[in-house]
Amino acid sequence: MTFTNTSSAVRVERRPGVVRLILNRPADGNALTLDMARGVLAALRDAESDPDVHVLTLTGEGRFFCAGGDVTSMASYEPADRPAFLRSLADAAHDVALAMMRSRLLILAGVNGTAAGAGFGLVLNSDWVLVSDRSSMLAAYSSMGLSPDTGVAYLLPRAVGHQRAIDLALNGRILSGADAVDWAIANEVTEAASFGQRLTEVEDRFLGGAVQTYGPTKRLLRAAALNGYEEHLRHESASIAELSGHPDTVQRVDRFVGKKSG
Repeated sequence: MTFTNTSSAVRVERRPGVVRLILNRPADGNALTLDMARGVLAALRDAESDPDVHVLTLTGEGRFFCAGGDVTSMASYEPADRPAFLRSLADAAHDVALAMMRSRLLILAGVNGTAAGAGFGLVLNSDWVLVSDRSSMLAAYSSMGLSPDTGVAYLLPRAVGHQRAIDLALNGRILSGADAVDWAIANEVTEAASFGQRLTEVEDRFLGGAVQTYGPTKRLLRAAALNGYEEHLRHESASIAELSGHPDTVQRVDRFVGKKSG
């Protein structure tokens, strides 16, 4: 296993045929920052350019997979400046989502812990998902007074149906690892104690397959989903940015980080 750094927020591990990206802000729940989103995108493009790489795995360091967008950074801005900040962050996350969907690489999500908000979106944009029995998934946007980003509003109803999507997006439903498999969001749940070993076994299993088929098959399977996806992501960016300036949303975000509004 070799290690390289794309950014301090993303650790890159390489072995023959596989690139593993580890979201590396454990003290902050691996919350997605501009630096992290850009680091993931750069590493994905680098892996894409190597013809000997066939599998890309995305996972998190510590107890979280990804707790969503960086709410703390958002709260550091004055309310009038939050829409511009959130628009830039959502756009960066959407660049990652599109790259994942369009990639020739088979993208695995190793959900080691909580996947919330944009982290949930990263899971939905992946091709195959392994979850820990201690992991959880939730949309989390409505509790912050925000609408979904990172493709959640597009991909979630296609995965689970409209009613279940509403339950997750607006009713605060939290899925366990087993629930995620039952709802067809994840492929397999494994014990937390053996999660790392099982993630490597899954990578190896795909490496042992007909790797030349992964890109073409993925393009065919993703064709319908990609139709209109980029335009939808622009709508998601506009919506979440606009809501970030709403007075109730400002209060919710400030309360979340322990800051007094106004």
